[in-house]
Amino acid sequence: MRILVVSDTHGDPRGLVAVLGKLGRSVQLLVHLGDGAEDLDAAARYGSPMPPCRSVEGNMDRDSGLPSFLSLWAYDRKILAAHGHHYLGGDSYRPLLAAAKREDASAFLFGHTHLPFWELMQGVLLLNPGSLSRPRGSYGPSFAVLEAPPLGMGAIDVKMYELSGGAARPRFTLIRP
Repeated sequence: MRILVVSDTHGDPRGLVAVLGKLGRSVQLLVHLGDGAEDLDAAARYGSPMPPCRSVEGNMDRDSGLPSFLSLWAYDRKILAAHGHHYLGGDSYRPLLAAAKREDASAFLFGHTHLPFWELMQGVLLLNPGSLSRPRGSYGPSFAVLEAPPLGMGAIDVKMYELSGGAARPRFTLIRP
Protein backbone atom coordinates (compact mmCIF):
# COMPACT_ATOMS: atom_id res chain seq x y z
CA MET A 1 0.00 0.00 0.00
CA ARG A 2 1.41 3.39 -1.01
CA ILE A 3 0.50 6.34 1.24
CA LEU A 4 1.17 10.03 0.55
CA VAL A 5 1.64 11.96 3.80
CA VAL A 6 1.40 15.78 3.90
CA SER A 7 0.93 18.40 6.58
CA ASP A 8 0.73 22.08 7.35
CA THR A 9 -0.40 23.48 3.99
CA HIS A 10 -2.05 26.44 5.81
CA GLY A 11 -4.48 27.52 3.11
CA ASP A 12 -1.93 27.38 0.29
CA PRO A 13 -2.74 24.35 -1.89
CA ARG A 14 -0.07 25.02 -4.57
CA GLY A 15 2.44 22.49 -3.24
CA LEU A 16 -0.29 19.92 -2.72
CA VAL A 17 -1.53 20.45 -6.30
CA ALA A 18 2.03 19.95 -7.61
CA VAL A 19 2.56 16.75 -5.63
CA LEU A 20 -0.84 15.30 -6.52
CA GLY A 21 -0.27 16.13 -10.19
CA LYS A 22 2.67 13.72 -10.19
CA LEU A 23 1.67 11.19 -7.54
CA GLY A 24 -2.12 11.35 -7.13
CA ARG A 25 -2.81 8.32 -9.31
CA SER A 26 0.00 6.21 -7.85
CA VAL A 27 -1.00 6.28 -4.18
CA GLN A 28 -3.82 4.39 -2.49
CA LEU A 29 -4.28 6.89 0.35
CA LEU A 30 -3.50 10.53 1.12
CA VAL A 31 -3.16 11.51 4.78
CA HIS A 32 -3.21 15.21 5.67
CA LEU A 33 -1.95 15.83 9.18
CA GLY A 34 -3.73 19.10 9.82
CA ASP A 35 -3.39 22.86 9.52
CA GLY A 36 -4.86 23.16 6.07
CA ALA A 37 -6.92 20.03 5.53
CA GLU A 38 -9.41 22.19 3.58
CA ASP A 39 -6.67 22.45 0.95
CA LEU A 40 -7.64 18.95 -0.15
CA ASP A 41 -10.92 20.38 -1.50
CA ALA A 42 -9.02 23.21 -3.19
CA ALA A 43 -6.64 20.73 -4.84
CA ALA A 44 -9.62 18.75 -6.15
CA ARG A 45 -11.12 21.96 -7.59
CA TYR A 46 -7.82 22.52 -9.43
CA GLY A 47 -8.35 19.13 -11.06
CA SER A 48 -5.69 17.24 -9.14
CA PRO A 49 -5.99 13.45 -9.22
CA MET A 50 -7.39 12.65 -5.77
CA PRO A 51 -6.81 9.34 -4.02
CA PRO A 52 -8.96 8.49 -1.00
CA CYS A 53 -8.13 11.04 1.72
CA ARG A 54 -8.06 11.07 5.51
CA SER A 55 -7.38 14.18 7.58
CA VAL A 56 -6.95 15.26 11.17
CA GLU A 57 -7.59 18.62 12.73
CA GLY A 58 -4.58 20.80 13.46
CA ASN A 59 -4.32 23.59 15.99
CA MET A 60 -5.09 26.15 13.24
CA ASP A 61 -8.10 24.23 11.81
CA ARG A 62 -10.77 25.84 13.96
CA ASP A 63 -14.16 24.11 14.07
CA SER A 64 -13.35 21.90 11.10
CA GLY A 65 -15.30 18.92 12.36
CA LEU A 66 -12.26 16.75 11.64
CA PRO A 67 -11.08 14.21 14.19
CA SER A 68 -7.99 15.09 16.21
CA PHE A 69 -6.71 11.51 15.97
CA LEU A 70 -6.94 8.72 13.41
CA SER A 71 -6.20 5.04 13.48
CA LEU A 72 -5.53 3.72 9.95
CA TRP A 73 -4.68 0.33 8.58
CA ALA A 74 -2.15 -0.50 5.89
CA TYR A 75 -2.79 -4.18 5.36
CA ASP A 76 -2.52 -5.51 8.90
CA ARG A 77 -0.34 -2.70 10.25
CA LYS A 78 -1.93 -0.08 12.47
CA ILE A 79 -0.85 3.51 11.78
CA LEU A 80 -1.79 6.41 14.06
CA ALA A 81 -2.12 9.99 12.82
CA ALA A 82 -2.53 13.29 14.67
CA HIS A 83 -1.42 16.85 14.11
CA GLY A 84 0.96 16.44 17.02
CA HIS A 85 0.40 19.57 19.10
CA HIS A 86 -1.25 17.54 21.87
CA TYR A 87 1.62 15.03 21.97
CA LEU A 88 4.81 16.98 21.52
CA GLY A 89 6.49 18.23 24.66
CA GLY A 90 9.62 20.23 24.00
CA ASP A 91 12.06 18.14 22.02
CA SER A 92 10.68 14.82 23.25
CA TYR A 93 8.99 12.29 21.01
CA ARG A 94 8.24 10.03 23.99
CA PRO A 95 4.50 10.85 24.11
CA LEU A 96 4.14 9.85 20.45
CA LEU A 97 6.04 6.64 21.07
CA ALA A 98 4.01 5.88 24.22
CA ALA A 99 0.72 6.39 22.34
CA ALA A 100 1.86 4.10 19.53
CA LYS A 101 2.94 1.43 22.01
CA ARG A 102 -0.40 1.67 23.87
CA GLU A 103 -2.28 1.21 20.61
CA ASP A 104 0.06 -1.53 19.32
CA ALA A 105 0.75 0.61 16.25
CA SER A 106 3.59 0.25 13.75
CA ALA A 107 3.77 4.00 13.08
CA PHE A 108 2.71 7.41 14.34
CA LEU A 109 2.36 10.18 11.74
CA PHE A 110 2.36 13.78 12.98
CA GLY A 111 2.85 17.34 11.78
CA HIS A 112 2.84 20.70 13.58
CA THR A 113 6.60 21.42 13.69
CA HIS A 114 6.96 22.03 9.91
CA LEU A 115 10.25 20.09 10.11
CA PRO A 116 10.74 16.82 8.20
CA PHE A 117 11.57 14.02 10.62
CA TRP A 118 11.50 10.26 10.69
CA GLU A 119 13.02 7.74 12.99
CA LEU A 120 12.44 4.17 14.00
CA MET A 121 12.19 4.13 17.81
CA GLN A 122 11.75 0.85 19.63
CA GLY A 123 10.27 -0.68 16.49
CA VAL A 124 7.81 2.19 15.89
CA LEU A 125 8.11 4.56 12.95
CA LEU A 126 7.69 8.22 13.97
CA LEU A 127 7.21 10.44 10.93
CA ASN A 128 6.64 14.14 10.30
CA PRO A 129 6.52 15.04 6.57
CA GLY A 130 7.32 18.72 7.24
CA SER A 131 5.24 21.43 5.57
CA LEU A 132 4.25 21.85 1.93
CA SER A 133 3.75 25.62 2.25
CA ARG A 134 5.62 26.99 5.27
CA PRO A 135 8.77 24.92 5.76
CA ARG A 136 11.16 25.51 8.63
CA GLY A 137 14.75 24.45 9.00
CA SER A 138 17.12 23.73 6.15
CA TYR A 139 14.62 22.07 3.77
CA GLY A 140 12.04 23.59 1.48
CA PRO A 141 8.46 22.33 1.12
CA SER A 142 8.39 18.62 1.91
CA PHE A 143 6.21 15.51 2.05
CA ALA A 144 6.59 11.76 2.55
CA VAL A 145 5.61 8.57 0.75
CA LEU A 146 5.19 5.34 2.71
CA GLU A 147 5.25 1.92 1.09
CA ALA A 148 3.63 -0.58 3.42
CA PRO A 149 3.94 -4.14 2.17
CA PRO A 150 1.80 -6.92 3.61
CA LEU A 151 3.02 -8.03 7.03
CA GLY A 152 5.88 -10.47 6.71
CA MET A 153 6.93 -8.97 3.37
CA GLY A 154 9.28 -6.35 4.83
CA ALA A 155 9.25 -3.15 6.82
CA ILE A 156 7.40 0.04 5.97
CA ASP A 157 9.60 1.95 3.53
CA VAL A 158 9.80 5.72 3.96
CA LYS A 159 10.86 8.25 1.37
CA MET A 160 10.93 11.94 2.29
CA TYR A 161 11.02 14.50 -0.52
CA GLU A 162 11.63 18.20 -0.92
CA LEU A 163 9.46 19.92 -3.53
CA SER A 164 10.84 22.53 -5.90
CA GLY A 165 9.95 23.91 -9.31
CA GLY A 166 6.30 24.91 -8.77
CA ALA A 167 3.06 23.32 -9.96
CA ALA A 168 3.88 23.48 -13.69
CA ARG A 169 7.21 21.64 -13.40
CA PRO A 170 7.49 20.10 -9.94
CA ARG A 171 10.72 18.37 -9.00
CA PHE A 172 11.13 16.02 -6.07
CA THR A 173 14.51 15.72 -4.37
CA LEU A 174 14.99 12.82 -2.01
CA ILE A 175 15.76 14.14 1.47
CA ARG A 176 16.26 10.83 3.13
CA PRO A 177 15.78 7.37 1.68
